[in-house]
Amino acid sequence: MRFRLAAGVAVILWLLFAPGLRADPILTRPETVAGRIIVYPDHRNPGIFYYVPTRLQLSQVFGRPNFFFYKYVYVKDQGTAEPRTTAGGVLTLSVEFSNETEILKREKGEQFEYRPVQVETIDISLSYTGLENPETRETAAGDKKAPGSNRILWTGKSFTFPLSASSASYLWKIYEEKKAAGLSLECSFSYGGYEIDQEGKLQPGERAGRLSLDVPVSMEQFPDLFQVINLARKFSFNFRRMSVICFDFVNGLNGDMVKMAVEVESTTARGQKDVRLVTFSADSQPQYNLEFNVPEARGGKYRYRVTRVYTDGRSERGDWQEGDNAFLDLSAYELVIKES
Repeated sequence: MRFRLAAGVAVILWLLFAPGLRADPILTRPETVAGRIIVYPDHRNPGIFYYVPTRLQLSQVFGRPNFFFYKYVYVKDQGTAEPRTTAGGVLTLSVEFSNETEILKREKGEQFEYRPVQVETIDISLSYTGLENPETRETAAGDKKAPGSNRILWTGKSFTFPLSASSASYLWKIYEEKKAAGLSLECSFSYGGYEIDQEGKLQPGERAGRLSLDVPVSMEQFPDLFQVINLARKFSFNFRRMSVICFDFVNGLNGDMVKMAVEVESTTARGQKDVRLVTFSADSQPQYNLEFNVPEARGGKYRYRVTRVYTDGRSERGDWQEGDNAFLDLSAYELVIKES
C-alpha cells in the first residue's frame, strides 16, 4: 500500500548560490564526467563549468539527521485506558543537493571553476509504504489515499508536511511497529541556461532533472525525533504546559517578515502575571515547549500577543488574544486535506 504527500514548488533557488551569481551554461553542449555528472560550459568564460547535482541527501546537524515527526493526540485523562484520538501531525525534514566539485576537479582538472546549475523550479513528493498481512494485502492494495498536501516553498532546504489525522496515525504505526518499507523523497527540478539556435545565436533554454532519496531515519535509532504531544494537557498539577509553533520561516511563507515575537501570559493562582517570550526567525527552531513554574489559577486561560518585524524596519504589535489550547500554532500555511 503506497501513500504519497505531494508539494509543488516554483521558486528561484537563490539559496544555492552566492549573491549576484548568474549561471549561464550552454545547454546544447553537455559533457558527462565520471560516467554520471553532466556539466555545461559557460557561455562566455571557458574556465567555468556548471554541473547538475546527482544526489539528494538528508541534512545533518551535529551528526544527526535534520528530521522530526510530531503526532498530536487528544487524551483528557492520561491515567485511564481512554483511547488516544489522533488529531494530526507534522513531518519536517531538511535536504540538500550533493556537491560534485571534488570529483570534477579530480576527473576533469583543477584549472576549471565548477558551479552548480541554477535550479529554477522544484517539485517535491514524499512517499511511504506499509507492509500488510498476506491475508489483507489484496484488499488494502486497493485502498489508495492522498493523506494531505500543502504548497510549500524551498527555503533553507527544509520541507514541512502537515499530516491529516488518518495519515499521521498510519505513518506513526508503521514506524512504531517497524513495518515501514521505506520513506522516500522524490524531487523533480528544472534549470535554465542558453540554447544555440541554427544561426549560432544564444536563446534562453531549460532542462530538467529528477532525484530520489530513501530517508534513513528509524524510531529505534533516533527515538527523540518522534514525539507525541497531547493537546488536552492544558494543566499539570496547576502548572501550565504548552507548545508555541510557527512554520512560516521553515515553509518560506514569512514574506517580508524577518522576526515574529510571541508573548504568552499566564495568570497565577495569586492573580499575578507570569510571562514567557519566544521569537521565531529564519535561524530559530519552529517549536518552543513552554513550562510555567508558578501555579496557575485553576480553570484559567492564557493570553498571547504577537509582534511582527519586517525588512524595512517596521514592527506591528497585535492585540492580546485569549487561548486555552496547549497547542498554539501561529503558522500561516494553507493546508488542503484530501480523504478517500
